[in-house]
Amino acid sequence: MTTINIKMKIFKSSSIYIIVLLVLMIVYYLILQKDKFNRTKNIAITAQTDTAVANNKPKTNIFDTAVSIAFLTGKFNPSKDTSFTLIDSEYAGKSDMYLLRDTYKAFIKMFYAAQHDGVKIFIISATRNFNYQKNIWEQKWNGSRFVDGKNLATTINDPVKRAEMILKYSSMPGISRHHWGTDIDLNSMDDKYFATPVGIKVYDWLCSNASKYGFCNPFNSKNDRPNGYDEEKWHWSYMPLAKNFLHEYEKKITYSDITGFAGHETASKLQVINNYVLCINKECQ
Repeated sequence: MTTINIKMKIFKSSSIYIIVLLVLMIVYYLILQKDKFNRTKNIAITAQTDTAVANNKPKTNIFDTAVSIAFLTGKFNPSKDTSFTLIDSEYAGKSDMYLLRDTYKAFIKMFYAAQHDGVKIFIISATRNFNYQKNIWEQKWNGSRFVDGKNLATTINDPVKRAEMILKYSSMPGISRHHWGTDIDLNSMDDKYFATPVGIKVYDWLCSNASKYGFCNPFNSKNDRPNGYDEEKWHWSYMPLAKNFLHEYEKKITYSDITGFAGHETASKLQVINNYVLCINKECQ
């Protein structure tokens, strides 16, 4: 009888160990499956991004802020928005600049491709929100920052003509493509740079290769555009996202949304939506 009891205890103990072992195996299997699923999901997301860049088409999963008036007019802080990322100093001419994550990924690919071909490109300006652009605009409007060596506040009394002069070089707050986290200025904002051997090499490389990574030069030669900003060889836009934002801007923004800065009343008089926001390189539309 004692022998039977001992055997029963051993049997029960073995059963418990087996059950515990089976549970641990099941948990381990589930963890492996979850990890496999996550890796597959990440690969799919990466593939979607690469396809969007290659095909120059917007992805379907545009985040919610993309369609808000506040986003389109730059009324947000990119440093507080998780859709944006800080640009590493390796790729930038200055600190504290932000881009949308997909724009940044595409630029990094383009950066190394250019480097492989002996061309150095780096970002000197990226996302500029409403307040940043307002500061630039109002300094020029009030004369604390000269335009073509002139104090516009004292040399141009007509507000429309003053705004028109500033628009040769700077966007009004609320209408800049730099609000969207898709647009970058590269190397130099001086036309003279792009007339040098180095500048010519950079621009020629971008014209031949930037589209492979989703980028387009929205402000090309004025010979190809009836209105808008002067040519900016340094300005490049990430089209898989920017194209969608431009369409949203055209649908949603009115002149009542372009306000809150000195001289804002000139926006409707100059028809800045049609003549500046929408008047871009046809290949970037």
